[in-house]
Amino acid sequence: MKMSLILLFCILSVACAINKTDNRNSSENFKDGAFHNSTNVKTSSFWDIVWGGLTSDIEQAEWPEWITTEEDKTPLERVQGDNTRITFINHASFLIQGANLNILTDPVFSERTSPVSFAGPKRIHKPGIELENLPKIDVIIISHDHYDHLDLSSINQLIERDNPKVYMGLGVASRLERSENNIEMDWGDMAQIGDNFKIWFLEVQHFSGRTLLDRDSTLWGGFYMQLAGKKIYFGGDSGYADHYKEAFQQFGAMDISLIPIGAYAPRQFFKPVHLDPFEAVQAHQDLHSGVSIGMHYGTFQLSAESRTDPVTLLDQAKIEAGVASSDFITMEIGQPVTFSAKSTQ
Repeated sequence: MKMSLILLFCILSVACAINKTDNRNSSENFKDGAFHNSTNVKTSSFWDIVWGGLTSDIEQAEWPEWITTEEDKTPLERVQGDNTRITFINHASFLIQGANLNILTDPVFSERTSPVSFAGPKRIHKPGIELENLPKIDVIIISHDHYDHLDLSSINQLIERDNPKVYMGLGVASRLERSENNIEMDWGDMAQIGDNFKIWFLEVQHFSGRTLLDRDSTLWGGFYMQLAGKKIYFGGDSGYADHYKEAFQQFGAMDISLIPIGAYAPRQFFKPVHLDPFEAVQAHQDLHSGVSIGMHYGTFQLSAESRTDPVTLLDQAKIEAGVASSDFITMEIGQPVTFSAKSTQ
């Protein structure tokens, strides 16, 4: 099958309404009606991917229709003190708990990452924590507006339930139903959230858009967090570029980094915007990360590689780079890991 689910979802997305914003012109990164990477790297458009899928001889690996995974049905309500607890929910969704705060990254709980409910990439396992079992969420961070990172159904349910502060790039707030507590950020912006939590929105090499007609109309990025004395990097989506080294130069070595390792094949389409496992290990080294955690794989079939290839190649990449196995890990769905202050130093 030459046209994958991701290609179908790209075509169907033409039917979606385009959202406009009025606060983007204040950014030096917004020029000629679009945001731009400072690297000036040309990224594949949705049309490039659609056309490539129609004409390429590359075959998709077969994924299972469904797998059974563990669920954390009773997550901790709060984590106090200097410990940080991270639970892998799926894809790029993590529950980060520390300093009496509950933080959710790119929450995706819907069945599909698609503009329509009947087609597009479909999950092959349950979330590691079901939305209704989440503790009260205080903060949500959104890296960008692609469907596998901005799940409007999930976000709007959480806003209605918990009214969290939601941090995102410029222009993304217009996609949400409510504006209360929605905070847009430009690259380099910082927000203080309580006494023991700060976040910065940082440039990564990627792109944005939810249709074929609104490319780069909103800002994408990653987040650097200072939580209870720990330095945490959340990479969102990105191709490999110098921004990892720049994050280290600005903030120093990371204690914990959440780095994408999947949705990378074929490389001629995805290299500018998605790391492969070898580049992910290089990013880990650029960040001087104490512990890195792989993400962005194994839940939705978005590209040609098999479900298990990212983990297999990550193991190979660590060996080749001389990185200890325990320094860059992958987590089981629903698995919580607690990092003490000592364990990340």
